Amino acid sequence: MAPVTIDEHELRSLFNMADGVLLSGGGDVDPGAYGETAHEKTDYIDKSRDLTEFLLTRWAVAEDKPIFGICRGIQAMNVALGGSLVQDIPSQWDAPVKHNGRYENATRDEVLHHVSVEGGSRIEKIVENRHVGVNSFHHQAVKRLADGFVITSRAPDGIVEGMEMPDKRFVVSVQWHPEEMTTVRADMLNLFVKFVAASVVA
Repeated sequence: MAPVTIDEHELRSLFNMADGVLLSGGGDVDPGAYGETAHEKTDYIDKSRDLTEFLLTRWAVAEDKPIFGICRGIQAMNVALGGSLVQDIPSQWDAPVKHNGRYENATRDEVLHHVSVEGGSRIEKIVENRHVGVNSFHHQAVKRLADGFVITSRAPDGIVEGMEMPDKRFVVSVQWHPEEMTTVRADMLNLFVKFVAASVVA
């Protein structure tokens, strides 16, 4: 885990020693980073974490080091490379799908909705399915897609649930929390297996 309080030189040293980068879930990305004023529902902003994850994302993509983003991770990766976010799905998106399991008292490994996965994408090859049940604990999502990414999965209401860079060794991100489902789902575990495999090849 990279501390968010270290300077860029120290962060770069840690990055150089790492075989891959994993960006985990957490609070909201600062809307100022993509030129917007914070929505009233945007909270838990940590600008130091934002800056750390933006640097790690840019370095990883530039140097083709494997990077895997989860929940906040997909959002941070998108903003780091010039994209933007839906700040609050319930008030800014016509979303009949339930995206925030906290409001539904859902367990962390409970399937809250399904996603459609693009055929031929890296995610489809990993999970070996084009219709995947996922958990869901978020109120923000990818809006304007950053250059270089392609969308590889969506919820039924159009919310982006996965994106990747096809020309990179492993630049993959998902909006759900596969780490919470690995003990009961081989497809979710395989996301981590493939990330690790891509990292150790280097």
